[in-house]
Amino acid sequence: FISSARRANFAILLAKTELDPDNPRAATTGFLVDLPAEGWDDVREIETMHGSTGHSEIVIEDLRVPASNMLGERGQGHRLGQYRLGPARLAHCMRWIAQAEVALDMMVDRSLERYSHGSILAEKQGIQWMIADSTMELYQAKLMILHAAYKIDNGLDFISEVSMAKHFVANALGRIIDRSIQVHGALGYSTDTPLANMYQHARWARFADGADEIHQMRIAQRTISAYRDHGSVRTAAGDLPI
Repeated sequence: FISSARRANFAILLAKTELDPDNPRAATTGFLVDLPAEGWDDVREIETMHGSTGHSEIVIEDLRVPASNMLGERGQGHRLGQYRLGPARLAHCMRWIAQAEVALDMMVDRSLERYSHGSILAEKQGIQWMIADSTMELYQAKLMILHAAYKIDNGLDFISEVSMAKHFVANALGRIIDRSIQVHGALGYSTDTPLANMYQHARWARFADGADEIHQMRIAQRTISAYRDHGSVRTAAGDLPI
């Protein structure tokens, strides 16, 4: 299952090249593969719940790649992937907060227009809670992204901050769109607004570039390590001066 494989002119392949390295993360090496190539079989395009987006099932068998196509050094494939994933996860988050803000705009607009049971929806406490929760989550998401980006820009360790931002923003996106659909009622469930399409597309956010559970596991591990090493979780919780 590889994104955009059918449209690509080349692929980055991470292959196991080291049988028993001291560090398990040093088992793979990155290679450039010019496409199409003998031994690289694009079996089929895979439809998703969001439609056809270029994902393909690939079978790799007897593929030969020259040594000159190696990316970096032997055993640095995992490092290469992580170097790309850090900033890329944050780029996803930036797009997601834009979608979340649009969904919140639509939620508030609908609440001001829709009259039901004696008042507009915006005057009903249950709707106000949805708006408030969504606003707070959007604010948190923006702050987490800004802080992670600050650490990247300044050459600081950003792994934990990006991981926490990716997990939080992906989940906040789904919740905010869901609330907006709820406020719109049947209209939100229909395709007369973009919300249904946004909701479908948002679901992939919780497993793209690392599933929720992987990020939660690594966040917990770093928090435990921080406490063991320093007697405090401060460095794992943003290492902020507050």
